[in-house]
Amino acid sequence: MKSLTSGVFFTGVSLLLTVLPAHAQGWGVRGGTNINPDQVYVGGSYALEPLMQDLWFEPNGDAGFGNGVRLLAGNLDVMYRLWQPRRSPWRLDVGGGPAVNHYRLNTYSQTEAGVNAVAALVHSKGWGSEFRVGFLESPQFRVGVTYRLHPAQRGRRSK
Repeated sequence: MKSLTSGVFFTGVSLLLTVLPAHAQGWGVRGGTNINPDQVYVGGSYALEPLMQDLWFEPNGDAGFGNGVRLLAGNLDVMYRLWQPRRSPWRLDVGGGPAVNHYRLNTYSQTEAGVNAVAALVHSKGWGSEFRVGFLESPQFRVGVTYRLHPAQRGRRSK
């Protein structure tokens, strides 16, 4: 039953990605630590054009290692960009979304659904920090560093 659920989920995600706008905002890299399971992780992200003003679809994936567990996590985050005053190079992003987490232990593996809440502080040069709280079967807490290869300069800015 779990494999059927996973197949339906990945098919739905594939269909969703094919109907989104083709203009990409850019790739990013990420890394940090998980709590429960206690791990380090590395991964990547892809920010698409806005769904609506200041609302962005930013899918990402990570591979976590440590504590006798390997974790592959796919996150379908929708982020709201809170633009800071014009003179500030910093921006606060908040959001979250569903996740698929594949845990592999020495004797077995399992794929579980999760949900994440995310807050990120992003600099105009591309660097940022991310704080992620997981629910259901996602890692309970993540803290990481991100870098967007082509930082976003577009969008609404407050005065």
